[in-house]
Amino acid sequence: MSHLKLFNYEISKLILGSNPFSGFSHKTPDVDEEMMDFYTCEEIKKTWDIAQDKGINGFCARGDIHMLRLLREYYNEGRMKNFLWFAQTVPELASFEASLHLINSSKVKPACIYHHGGQLDNLLMEGKKQLVKDHLKMIRDTGYISGMASHQPKFIEMAEDENWDIDLYLTCFYNLTGRGKKGLTSINGSKGEIFDPEDPPMMCKVIKQVKKPCIAYKIFGAGRSCKDEDNIYSAMKFAVENIKPGDLIMLGVFQKYGNQIQQNVEILSRILSEKEL
Repeated sequence: MSHLKLFNYEISKLILGSNPFSGFSHKTPDVDEEMMDFYTCEEIKKTWDIAQDKGINGFCARGDIHMLRLLREYYNEGRMKNFLWFAQTVPELASFEASLHLINSSKVKPACIYHHGGQLDNLLMEGKKQLVKDHLKMIRDTGYISGMASHQPKFIEMAEDENWDIDLYLTCFYNLTGRGKKGLTSINGSKGEIFDPEDPPMMCKVIKQVKKPCIAYKIFGAGRSCKDEDNIYSAMKFAVENIKPGDLIMLGVFQKYGNQIQQNVEILSRILSEKEL
């Protein structure tokens, strides 16, 4: 697995997402339930084991009580090696301060804290830019690498043009908050989400324009571009060719029907090798 320099860390080009662990399939309620039933605590920890064995040393995960408990167990069991946690704030908690307090009090310390994308987008669509900037200042004050996620290219552009005090962006290939969807996935599910094939090029244009590093996510459209290996290869190749060399790719996996981690690592390694020829 290819590694690169991200601030003071050596990190794998591919990092692991965590939406499937919490039952956020971005498909249907039935798939949400299937993911929740499959991903017991031990199954999540086994998935982290597989990722580390395949050379992945970074992962994004919510900073909620369930995940913090799980990370503590994983660490106490001696299974957490050089595994870098990118902590996502939790929008359904009573306050942003409460979310940061949970993350800060965790036994496992994050490498980065980033603002939840859906919440950030909704606040900006409501005209609450100053509140978002206040949230980002709170993240900065923790002393960790600070980031923001968004599904909308215009919000990444805004942050870059106005030189917001953050270190990196998490950039969704699909604009799931700008059309149709109402509210947060953690509360209202995925109803109203539109996966428009014209979205990825628009986000990639912004990813290449901004100077800060980006973590590209939902490059497979929450599994919609995974019909077969050729489909996966094409989507992965598009992502690699349309982000900056120092950017990362984040992928969630559903290991129930096969070893998606191994498949993703092998395909990405193949693409990177072909690019060097």
